[in-house]
Amino acid sequence: MAVNVQVKPGEKHNRYELLAWLNESLQTKFTKVEQTCSGAAFCQLMHWLFPGSVDVQRVRFQASDEVDALHNYSVLQAGFRRSGVIKVSYTLHPLYPLYLCFGCSMLSFLLPKAREVEMSEGPWQNQEIALDVQTAESEEKEDTFFPFSPSLLQLIQKHWPSSAKRGTELTQDQVARHVLGQKYPQDITTACSQTPYCLYLYRGVELGGDGDRERASVLLMGYFDQRSGVKHVRLLDTLQPRDATVSAGTAELNCLVETLRRFELPLANLAVFYCGDSGLSQVLVTGLRALNPGLVSLCGLPGLAGRACHMGVKALPKPVLELVRDIHHHYSTCPTTNDNLKEIFADVAPLDPLLPLSSQCLFLGRTVQRMADAWPELLQYFESRGNEGDAEQVCALLRDLKVRLSLLFLGQALEPLCAFQELLEWGDSDVANILQQASSLVHSYAASFLRSPAVDRLLRRRELTLLGNEDHLLRVEVNTGARVKDFLSEHQAELKDDIVDSFLESSVSFYMATTWSLMESLPLPNVALKNIPILLRPAGRLEVTGRVVAELGSLMGLCGVPGDMALLTDEFLEYMISEGEKPTADSPSPGPTVEQHWKQVLRTMGKTSILRRLICSLLTLPSGSLQRDKVFAQVCTLKTTESIDIIDLDDSDDDVIWTETTQHKVHYIFKGYNVGDLVWGQIDGYSLWPGIVQPWKGRQAAKNIRKIEWCGDGMFSEINTRGLLQFGAFAQCFSANSFATLVTYRDAIFQSLQVAASRCRKVFSLGSDEREELLKEMVDWAFSGFKPTGPDGFQPPLQTEGNGIVLEVWFIHCFVHSLCNFLSSKAFCLCCMDDEIEIFHPLFEGSLCLKCKDNFTETLYRYDEDGYQSYCTVCCAGLEVILCGNDSCCRSYCLDCLNILVGPGTFDSLKEVDPWICYLCEPHNAHGALKPRLDWNIRVQEFFANNSAFQFEPDRVYPSIPANLRRPINVLSLFDGIGTGYLVLKELGLKVDKYVASEICSESISVSEINHEGKIIHVDDVRLITKEHILKWGPFDLLIGGSPCNDLSIVNPARKGLFEGTGRLFFEFYRLLHIMKPKEDDQRPFFWFFENVVFMNNNHKVDICRFLECNPVLVDAVKVSPAHRARYFWGNIPGMNRPIIASQNDKVFLQDCLERGRIAKFTKVRTITTNSNSLKQGKDVRKLPVSEKGVDDNLWITELEKIFGFPKHYTDVKNMSRQQRQKVLGKSWSVPVIRHLFAPLKDYFACEQLPPFLSQPSSSSATAMGEGSMGGPSWCSPLE
Repeated sequence: MAVNVQVKPGEKHNRYELLAWLNESLQTKFTKVEQTCSGAAFCQLMHWLFPGSVDVQRVRFQASDEVDALHNYSVLQAGFRRSGVIKVSYTLHPLYPLYLCFGCSMLSFLLPKAREVEMSEGPWQNQEIALDVQTAESEEKEDTFFPFSPSLLQLIQKHWPSSAKRGTELTQDQVARHVLGQKYPQDITTACSQTPYCLYLYRGVELGGDGDRERASVLLMGYFDQRSGVKHVRLLDTLQPRDATVSAGTAELNCLVETLRRFELPLANLAVFYCGDSGLSQVLVTGLRALNPGLVSLCGLPGLAGRACHMGVKALPKPVLELVRDIHHHYSTCPTTNDNLKEIFADVAPLDPLLPLSSQCLFLGRTVQRMADAWPELLQYFESRGNEGDAEQVCALLRDLKVRLSLLFLGQALEPLCAFQELLEWGDSDVANILQQASSLVHSYAASFLRSPAVDRLLRRRELTLLGNEDHLLRVEVNTGARVKDFLSEHQAELKDDIVDSFLESSVSFYMATTWSLMESLPLPNVALKNIPILLRPAGRLEVTGRVVAELGSLMGLCGVPGDMALLTDEFLEYMISEGEKPTADSPSPGPTVEQHWKQVLRTMGKTSILRRLICSLLTLPSGSLQRDKVFAQVCTLKTTESIDIIDLDDSDDDVIWTETTQHKVHYIFKGYNVGDLVWGQIDGYSLWPGIVQPWKGRQAAKNIRKIEWCGDGMFSEINTRGLLQFGAFAQCFSANSFATLVTYRDAIFQSLQVAASRCRKVFSLGSDEREELLKEMVDWAFSGFKPTGPDGFQPPLQTEGNGIVLEVWFIHCFVHSLCNFLSSKAFCLCCMDDEIEIFHPLFEGSLCLKCKDNFTETLYRYDEDGYQSYCTVCCAGLEVILCGNDSCCRSYCLDCLNILVGPGTFDSLKEVDPWICYLCEPHNAHGALKPRLDWNIRVQEFFANNSAFQFEPDRVYPSIPANLRRPINVLSLFDGIGTGYLVLKELGLKVDKYVASEICSESISVSEINHEGKIIHVDDVRLITKEHILKWGPFDLLIGGSPCNDLSIVNPARKGLFEGTGRLFFEFYRLLHIMKPKEDDQRPFFWFFENVVFMNNNHKVDICRFLECNPVLVDAVKVSPAHRARYFWGNIPGMNRPIIASQNDKVFLQDCLERGRIAKFTKVRTITTNSNSLKQGKDVRKLPVSEKGVDDNLWITELEKIFGFPKHYTDVKNMSRQQRQKVLGKSWSVPVIRHLFAPLKDYFACEQLPPFLSQPSSSSATAMGEGSMGGPSWCSPLE
């Protein structure tokens, strides 16, 4: 009940009483005070003051969340623009307090009646709307004054001279403002207070004036602009520490921290730091990490190769360096005409006398390699010099085989370091990719002298103690290179064993020291560095796991609370699922860049999201070289133009309905710039940008204002015509700096030139498919004046009503021309003709794109009720297909593939052929462009083996157990069915100590109990098994299971997927798997595998792979039995991906499984399911597979049992009907396939000695099973 209250000074009232009064007065239903601040009152006040400016029907009065409030304020902002209201900064109207009081008092009067008010004509309805364009002079008055230090002004004058030249008549402050931006430093503070940033510090930078003797430290910062999707590098300030009472490093650190605080930059957002001074970087990093422990330091990256080289060379014999030093000294001091000596030091990085020779990686590596190639010539040359200088000493070293051996090794061992150093100095890769290359470098050196398990532990856990562990070192097998091995073989008689042993010891020491130095210099562990660029790629979500992302977040200090890692994992899985559900574009576009991709994704993430902060931190990594001049070149030069006023548009602008008393025809012809014109305009923070003039939607065009759509990103702005230039002034407006550093700018240039070329009917040569070459040719055309038509050629045609579509002939020509090239080279997708190929087509010569590859994977093994493929064998699509007439073939071919790839009219002509034998069944000949592969049956296996883009960490490797230490196996079987797992284990001769099975089908339980004499211990529903049960029954050595597939198989049109129905049972397997997995310090072998259908949705397969953290192997039972039965198997049993080969006892053909007197009409049958129609064969599903005494017959149940590999009468229990027996068989596994997968377990667990005459045990020959801890009745509920 609402109450009236009287407010007294100092007295507080219950907010719920106030809300009740407000709801009664305004006829609303607010439940929170925050809901009253939704902006609805302001919208109604605006409507009352300026009738018609706000569409009251669009106002959300009963706001419930922030979305409703943002909507109301956007409506209000649109009303401001429509009424010509402009923003006034730092100035309050004298009557502002009166307005505020008036607004509060009018709320109760306006709100109840607003819903009944209709839009009425106001005094402004028919007047022309003019936007007040502020000039640069007024903007400058509104800017907050920020004083520039003299050193900063001198720095700008010296290192950004182009800005000074354009502003020769400007003051130093104006030039600095031109470089730093009109809103400096407020824009930097605002941006970096909300997002992580990277800090660059360059010491000893020359300043202008005083003969360039004055120097200072320059501080720059980089961050990712989430609104524009662009990385920015900004000049912040200069540092000149004056404190002489402390060390130079401490003074620099204090000055740096003070500067960040002066600019109000939060240290908590400092994600990445780089300092070019190796002497002070350690002090600075230590001090900054004390303030922000998650800081990533890149200080050690530039000198990484030099330090590693120095540490490694120190471990080699000293004569190697002495020889290089002596030969270089001779070359530098003695005039010589020897070409071999000149060749050694030609085009080699110069030797720096101030640095140790061992740390100059490029010089040492290239010199040693060339010395090894010219060894005989060098020896001959120095022998000819006699006793001159140090020639005799050099000759002695050249004759020493130990020195030559070490030098040969050093030449090949330094090659990876040299390549990495060249990448740092001359490459254009961003830092994320450089870090990934560094991780590969560490792996390369570690694998050269460590065993594989030790390499995995070293890189995953960063256990540096492994480097000195003798048990993990490769003493004899150390990687010394092919030339060293040849040299050792050639001089085996001259090199004694102790010399070789000493050489191998020094080689191991080299690798050990190099690896240690590399790992100490890298900012993060190897696994994290490898996955950073993968995670950032748009498709990278398919290649990293949630655990890797969580570890990366923890390393970067984003997971301070124990639950943060789990939260980060959940956020990443949500991102992965949401991205996987997005529709794939039909056009073969190259896809968004990394920055543009995350620009869209970050909009959907909450501000407090840990994943959002992690991604923003990674995006702050420098996008190019860390060299000072290259970073300076990336500094954003923020410019403003005095005749330009840019207003960002949002979606609400297009939603506003503009009405007039008398409707007039809107004309789109303006003086100077018409609709469709290509223009150049200014965007705040960027150089001149190309765009296209767009029409106003349903509103009168404002005078001298144009709506511009910017090329490259599709954003809109309203700009005064005085700030626009014709696109024909390309040479004057084009920015080479932005073109070289900004990907979005290159995209904008490419898109604008495409439009210009289309209008000019200009066709470029497309002999190369490289977009960069095409872009270069288009830019050259623009700089040459758009010949032959000139700028007049790309003027837009006059548009009239209903003529909004222009046929782009140029694009059609490009497509046809490119398609001809693709057809001639066969580098296209057989299914859709896309040139972005992903993988080979497994059946025919050609390739598949990524989209068709996924479709092919899902549908290749999908069969209809008639036993034939549901879709075309070539493209896995098609509406009308023709079937192969071979009784043992199930393939179909669609109309489009036959008529396009083979020849026109092929489909109609083949319909007259009966029976028609398909291209894979007949001899392998080419039919037009359709050429069957000779090895298609092998290629199919390779196709599915490579059907995942995932890169998971390698499975834990368990060494084989000695025979005398093996013990019986303990098994937990989920969805056990009819006990196939137990049958195979006994058939292999494994001793089974305990076999616990979860199954809910009573018929299947009866089959298992009768055949295995109660040795299987059945428990209840898998969903009721808890961790306590596992601890009570375990420990287990093997976990197996295959959840029901009816909600995953794409054959089922009513399937519910992985997250609904029976599909969710997979997560029960996943839950118990994580409970049962032993800890890392537990050396007990533990194996598992999970099975399901092949023809499932690719997204579901991806999800299963991500949860199980491994890729599946495809095994088809048709290779070891008469029936097709392709299944996916995930697991860690050794050798799961080895080829499956039929044994002598396997019944491969249908005739082998039939009873006496019965004749098989087919050699193979299609997949047998629980449906009785699956036993029928042929096109019309009328052919029965067996003939007895001339009469066609169906398969008997005993024959079905043999097809699956079970003993005869295995399912003959409990008076089960034929249909019930086929049902339990149709849900079971193929015995030969499971035997193939389980066979490696014999190396780990105890086995029984089987009689040699037994081919397979019958149900009565099962060996007694040892009593386990769960003895007693055969049925045990987990709830007991």
